[in-house]
Amino acid sequence: MISRKFSSTLGFSLVAILISGCGVDGPELIPVNGKVTIKGKPAGNISLQFLPDVQEDAGGVWPSSIGLSKPDGTFELHTSDNQLGAVAGRHRLIIVDIDEERPEQGKERTKPIRLDSRYAIAGTISVEVQPGKLVEIAIP
Repeated sequence: MISRKFSSTLGFSLVAILISGCGVDGPELIPVNGKVTIKGKPAGNISLQFLPDVQEDAGGVWPSSIGLSKPDGTFELHTSDNQLGAVAGRHRLIIVDIDEERPEQGKERTKPIRLDSRYAIAGTISVEVQPGKLVEIAIP
């Protein structure tokens, strides 16, 4: 018969193993800072989603990363589970202007569009994420 103390210790050990995860760790994340400009001017309130451009046979989990530009155009990336950074390598971007006016059907816009809707399609812009390198996104 197993003692209660041993049983409790074994139970806690199994829970700790399950919580810490099994198998291979995910890809290493590197801190990513950058700046986005539109027509040469810093662009604030731009939502950026970085999608790792990996081959199908790469294996593992490759998390996407997101950021929101500040008024000076600078941004920092985090994964969806709030880990700082992004996976190194090539990324396809989805870029959306958070400040874009979306009038009701039949109503006119009162401010000009800053960002063409094609940038909301993954891959219109691609960038390389490298350790220690500022990511600059210049939208014409």
